[in-house]
Amino acid sequence: MTPALVTVVLGLGLAGAFPTCVVVRCTPVVVFLAPLVGAVLAAVAVELELVLDGPFLLWFLVVVAAVNGGAFCLRRSVGGGRAPWGTGSSWKWFLVTVGVLVGVMVLPLAGLRTPLIGFDTNAIWLTHTLLVSGGHHTLLAGMQNPAYVTAHPDYPPLVPAAGALAFALFGTGTLRVAVEVTALLNACAVGVVGVGIASIGAGGRQAARTVALIVAAVLCLVGFAVAGDYAVNGYADLLWSAAAVGAVVWGLVLPRNRQALAVAWACAMVAGLTKNEGLLTSLVVLVLISLRYVPVRWPRPGGHTTTATADRTRRAEARGWVRRAVSVVGPALPGLIWVGLVRHDGISDAFFAKTTSESIALRARATTAGMAVHLAVVPVALVVLAIGCGYLRADRVRVGIATPAWLWAAWIGALAGIAGTYVLGSPEIHWWLQTSDDRTTIFPVFLLYADLAVWLVVATDGLLTATGRRSTGGGTAAGATGTTPAGPGGLDAEGPVPAATT
Repeated sequence: MTPALVTVVLGLGLAGAFPTCVVVRCTPVVVFLAPLVGAVLAAVAVELELVLDGPFLLWFLVVVAAVNGGAFCLRRSVGGGRAPWGTGSSWKWFLVTVGVLVGVMVLPLAGLRTPLIGFDTNAIWLTHTLLVSGGHHTLLAGMQNPAYVTAHPDYPPLVPAAGALAFALFGTGTLRVAVEVTALLNACAVGVVGVGIASIGAGGRQAARTVALIVAAVLCLVGFAVAGDYAVNGYADLLWSAAAVGAVVWGLVLPRNRQALAVAWACAMVAGLTKNEGLLTSLVVLVLISLRYVPVRWPRPGGHTTTATADRTRRAEARGWVRRAVSVVGPALPGLIWVGLVRHDGISDAFFAKTTSESIALRARATTAGMAVHLAVVPVALVVLAIGCGYLRADRVRVGIATPAWLWAAWIGALAGIAGTYVLGSPEIHWWLQTSDDRTTIFPVFLLYADLAVWLVVATDGLLTATGRRSTGGGTAAGATGTTPAGPGGLDAEGPVPAATT
């Protein structure tokens, strides 16, 4: 790991560390989330650079100062609340969690010693990074250049922004540093997922915490294995996929609280600012998170209410829909702003610019067949889901995590959106699938592996709890394992929504 790479990653981490700590407190996820938040700030700086004159580094410093200043002013009002990892939040557990997850990712990151640079890395990401480094006029002119239309000039700016920060600090003599920064951001996103899985067992017995951490470490390795060379050759597919999986784990699996919601929103921002399919997936996930945190209260059939009560109910439900809309648009806003900016400047790619002579039915069949090749884990996940729902529902309720319906809804919605992109796009479908379907399926595959990891942690915790009860000759008091007994929560297992989120 070169000094330049360390400096860039530390710079991103320091830029995002304070606002991250203000919202989620000093917990293990901060180590992995802070550089991603810093990359989000860099992406916002690129949006300002596209609109206004001035160098990228200047706008980055302005954004960092503004966000950190705002976090300082709001530090008291946004803090507090129970962390989703219960008694596992000691400094000892902090160091163990970070140490294990960082340690297991050293092996796949060893691939950085081989100077891999993928085709899209040269054609898209490094080219876009150099445009960002050139300032406003270079960026705008380059993205509007017709010769660049086949290289996705409309892609969101998070990866080029992180690379441009490296170029701003160390020059463009070594383009490789931008590739390495992307690889480390990939590792950070995978680490956020790992901390989420580890936190499921962090409030229980020591053995359960240890098993959950081991499962989380294995899942991190699985994430790199699913991505293969794309994890270290400068491609951004693992970054948006792992960030989206992190949004699902923290927003649709873990118990509802402000810290978990903030992590999920940050992950959704990262996914939406990394690639177009990441923005589509993040919107699906954000809609589901909004429905989970602000449940829809359906009227009871046959109920009799007065006019005043009915008016209050309608006003309350209207406020609920406003909160849901804000919780979707807010985290997605940086990505949506980028879409608006590139459309305003007439920037687009060639993948949807024209119609295709292939029929919808032909493209749908080819898409289904092409994507199915990479989804071999689906039957296993369905079997585990059936077994888990049949035998582990009580353990899942006791641990306090959400019903698996939320995760599977995100999986189906995102997969349908990605498949729809292939069906409605313009390139020849077989060529398109051959060159991309192994990357666009990283998210659905990694998400199902995360679901398997969740079930494994739940089953282990249930087994250890049952063993402990037998060894003591009777039942345990509520909360003896460090978890909170479940309350009514509609589709959720973990109980009512915290007042701060509603």
